[in-house]
Amino acid sequence: MSHNSPVQGRLKFQLDRIALFSDAVFAIAITLLVIELKLPPVSIEENDFGERFWHTMAEMTPEFIGFLISFIVIGSYWRAHHAIFGFVTDYDRKLLSLNSWFLFTITLMPFSTAIMSKYIYFQPYLLYSINVMASGLLQVWLWRYILSKKNKLSEEVPRGVAAYKTFAPLVVVGCFLVSLLVHFLFGSFVARLFLISIFIIQRIVTRYYQKNYQVGKRF
Repeated sequence: MSHNSPVQGRLKFQLDRIALFSDAVFAIAITLLVIELKLPPVSIEENDFGERFWHTMAEMTPEFIGFLISFIVIGSYWRAHHAIFGFVTDYDRKLLSLNSWFLFTITLMPFSTAIMSKYIYFQPYLLYSINVMASGLLQVWLWRYILSKKNKLSEEVPRGVAAYKTFAPLVVVGCFLVSLLVHFLFGSFVARLFLISIFIIQRIVTRYYQKNYQVGKRF
């Protein structure tokens, strides 16, 4: 057994703690999203229960759309976070700080989603968009900090993977920027529907990098 084994073991334990804590924050954020979907307030004693029930469910459409969008966004950020931390071999205080601020924006997302879903006006949607875009930009900052050779925090990262994990969060940021214009021109409902395209665009981006840069499927 080498002299450095205990040190390496402690380092791995600390890195595992960072990853596990981050995963827990993502899991809680997604759980809180679905908790915000309240049961429809329909009395079972009413003769027209079925009609009223489906009418109430239809009224909850903005909430379901908000849940779907945020689930896709948080899931996308989690996948990227999971992949990039697979390359981390060391950490420092700034890495912990950047990761904490990134997770802070993730924990805010259930709250901003609830506001955006309840109020159809531009201001709540702007608040939600700022929250999501801040998450994306912080993730890019975190990734670039990990990639920096002078920080010595990661193993060698393939060029395609480095570019892919930089660009993927920017797809979300770009879609939300465009959706703000769509919201302003065509209204809340169209803007929300447009955001579902994030999933489609990311699939296209992923296939592009897999084909041209040999990015593995696990990334």
